[in-house]
Amino acid sequence: MKLRSTLCAVAAVMTVGVMGCGEQPRYYRVSIDRTPLGSMPSSCYSSGSAPTPNDRTTNTVDVEQWVLWDGVEGGKYLEVNDINYPLGDVRVDIDVGGAIVSTEADKPTFTTERVQTGPNRSSRATYTLDKAGDTLEGTIALSYECTGTTACPVASCSATLPFVGRRVSAESMIVVNNGAN
Repeated sequence: MKLRSTLCAVAAVMTVGVMGCGEQPRYYRVSIDRTPLGSMPSSCYSSGSAPTPNDRTTNTVDVEQWVLWDGVEGGKYLEVNDINYPLGDVRVDIDVGGAIVSTEADKPTFTTERVQTGPNRSSRATYTLDKAGDTLEGTIALSYECTGTTACPVASCSATLPFVGRRVSAESMIVVNNGAN
């Protein structure tokens, strides 16, 4: 009788534990609108003027899967793909390699930056979540800045890309890598 009571108690605790963990992490299928990249200002080109496009694709979006989860003390984490977007004659190219930590809890904002030398330049991507529930909405602010030398193709350039996403069901799993090839 005592074993049966213990098994029932363990089953109840496991059920509550699994139900309580249902919100963590949250997976989203996200579409990113690249349209703003097709009309960059002339200051984003080394020639000083935007080229006349001779090849254009319309009505398409980038599709990615993102993971969002709550951290400690109100922080959040956002796992996204590596960032690689053209801004005129330059690129915002950042290997994320993990998750980005939020900087603001009321309206979660996630910023990552890559700084390079020779010439001195920085690429930045800031993800702002306007809505994060069953749907995900917000923007990605991209910026490039180059200083200190005439080797810079352009001094600075920026663009903002809107995104929308829908939460998808996914089973939590643990991936173990023992380093064996």
